[in-house]
Amino acid sequence: MNTKCPECDGEMEEGLIADFIPAGATPPQWGTKLKWGGIRGVENKHEVKTYRCKSCGFLKSYAK
Repeated sequence: MNTKCPECDGEMEEGLIADFIPAGATPPQWGTKLKWGGIRGVENKHEVKTYRCKSCGFLKSYAK
């Protein structure tokens, strides 16, 4: 993972954008489609990792 910001060349730090649900917060997921109306989650899911530039605030996300 390149730790330099593509916008300003600043340092990137790993974090997450939390998805808030009634039971609390969970990391967002990427998938190919929702299962059974979304109640059962997503198919082929991958957790989304997000990086934020400490200098300019630019966000870049990856599905891992």
